[in-house]
Amino acid sequence: MTEQRAPEIVEQMTTEAGRLREQTEAAQQARKTQGPPEIPPAMREFLAKLLDGKLPDPGDLPHLDPQVLTLAKDLAVVHLPEWRNPAGRKLAEPGVVEIKSAVRIAAYFYERGWRWHEECERVRWIPTPGGPPAPYDDGLHITPDESGQWPAPDPETFYDVGDIAVRQEDDGTWSAAHPRGIEYSGAATKSEAYAGIVARLRAKIEEAQQQ
Repeated sequence: MTEQRAPEIVEQMTTEAGRLREQTEAAQQARKTQGPPEIPPAMREFLAKLLDGKLPDPGDLPHLDPQVLTLAKDLAVVHLPEWRNPAGRKLAEPGVVEIKSAVRIAAYFYERGWRWHEECERVRWIPTPGGPPAPYDDGLHITPDESGQWPAPDPETFYDVGDIAVRQEDDGTWSAAHPRGIEYSGAATKSEAYAGIVARLRAKIEEAQQQ
């Protein structure tokens, strides 16, 4: 079996995930009003196969053009940069769009004639070194240098201490958070919270530099 997946398989998986999500939500609602509900046999069977890694083999799948796979990867989670008009006025904050039918859409666009040409690329999104999963990662948008190369920015750019936010909690303790998903809580003082998160940021930077 090839590692590539046809749009039909992705749709099947998405539909199954949606069905399970609906059943889970229904179960949670029933638990609040009627106590623990009985898990449907079909759902128990599917979850057991999922945990054991024994989901049905979809069989031989048709190959997808590499261009389709490339486009589908970009469409699955789209990280949009800050949007400004020609005068410099901000129109929208950075955002993330998840497209569940990415493979199907990519295959359709491919049939419509869309192709990726590297020489036309003007901006590129790169993930945060050691950061959270893509849908929750702010990442960074970069542009090529004068020679057309795409130099990786210093990890310090991602973990800028200037982005740290420190606050006092209701119980009197202090916590600090960074947009890249780094937190430090339970500190007795504001300075302790700040120092604690700076140490964690430094550890992330050093880890990224070693990689």
